[in-house]
Amino acid sequence: MWSRFFPAYDQLRKELSSGSIGDVKGLTAYCGGAFDRNKVRWLFDVKLGGGAVKTLGVYNVQLACLVFNNEKPDKICVNAQVLDTGE
Repeated sequence: MWSRFFPAYDQLRKELSSGSIGDVKGLTAYCGGAFDRNKVRWLFDVKLGGGAVKTLGVYNVQLACLVFNNEKPDKICVNAQVLDTGE
């Protein structure tokens, strides 16, 4: 994931490994944006492999994997808006 190379992720790794933020028990992550359907048609079309979870949700998953050292979660809660395309 390209975002793992951001300086903020380096700092997060340092904070997690040093224990300075304590024992992390939960994570809330949001990922989204305003997209022009004409420019990114595939994002809105299941037949073209679209969908926010497939395209953007992976960023939240990889962040959780980093924060929790790849441990399986006890609970996952998700909130989503379904578009008129079914995505």
